[in-house]
Amino acid sequence: MVPQKKWTEFLLQFLLWGLFLSLPYFTIPHNSPEINKQLLIVRDVQPYWDYYMFFNSFSFNVFLIVFFYVHNLFIFDRFILTRRILEYILYGVIVILSFGIVFSLSFLVRNFLLHKFSLYERPLEVRDIIRFALWFFLVLFAAIGVKLNELWRSAEKRAREIENEHLRTELSFLHMQINPHFLFNSLNTIYGMSLKKSDVAPNAVLKLSQLLRYMIEETGHDSVSLEQEVNYINNYIELQKMRSTSSLNITFDVQGDIHTSSIAPMLLLPFIENAFKYGISSTSHSPIDISLSARRDMILFSVINKKFDQQNKHSTGIGIPNVQRRLDLIYPGKHELDIQDLGDTYYIKLKIILS
Repeated sequence: MVPQKKWTEFLLQFLLWGLFLSLPYFTIPHNSPEINKQLLIVRDVQPYWDYYMFFNSFSFNVFLIVFFYVHNLFIFDRFILTRRILEYILYGVIVILSFGIVFSLSFLVRNFLLHKFSLYERPLEVRDIIRFALWFFLVLFAAIGVKLNELWRSAEKRAREIENEHLRTELSFLHMQINPHFLFNSLNTIYGMSLKKSDVAPNAVLKLSQLLRYMIEETGHDSVSLEQEVNYINNYIELQKMRSTSSLNITFDVQGDIHTSSIAPMLLLPFIENAFKYGISSTSHSPIDISLSARRDMILFSVINKKFDQQNKHSTGIGIPNVQRRLDLIYPGKHELDIQDLGDTYYIKLKIILS
């Protein structure tokens, strides 16, 4: 099936060449009240001269159209794209030979039409050659312009494909970073539970298996429903609550219609991970406030947590920088990320434009 774009280009070329072929009709004089007496006398002597003018110019235009496509389909690619001096010289020779062929064919048609309509045959003049040459090189320059435009669009398309491939590769790499980062943190949580022989350890394993299933099945997609992402976050929060002390006070407020909005998978989790990693103390009150609002054309997300001394905790450094890079790749110019470190409080606010 021919793409819509190809049909549009074909139709445009058809209309332009139709206009080009009709030019002889509009350039020859026609009967009108303003026609002068001299032209009437010429018509009385040679009544078919206007037919001759039309068919002569029409045939020449047909030869030029044939040359246009021969040049663009065979000559240009063979001799110009090689970028060698010898081919450039051969290209010039072929263009001159092509002019000679087109001019000779037009001359034969001209003589045939003169005999056909029994018209006076005048010898060729320099002005005739110049006129033929002007039209020929006008079509040649148009052919070169069309070819250069095709090459430019092809180069732009290849550049976009390469850029998109780089983006896909980088996003895949970032996903590979996210999965081990989250998995290691969760396994550490369950490991701590097992050391304490906690009764909630089996349920924690179940939660982790649900989270891993989501990661395996959904993170390969470009986007998921916001409802799925909220369920994923809820499971993660429940898993973290199992290992936390009573000092933890976490709220997760969800507003708006999360059923119709979509978001890149696992995009919000690193902010929540960061809050749990650096915002929980075993001795002090540890509030974590998470808010998510889904509107028709945007998503608003925020996390506020206390900041405790966590010098003994090792950081891989791939959490927040990772999500910042993903935001730049997936929502370029359509997101606002505000991160504020206020000493004892850490504040993150994210706005994503969906339209």
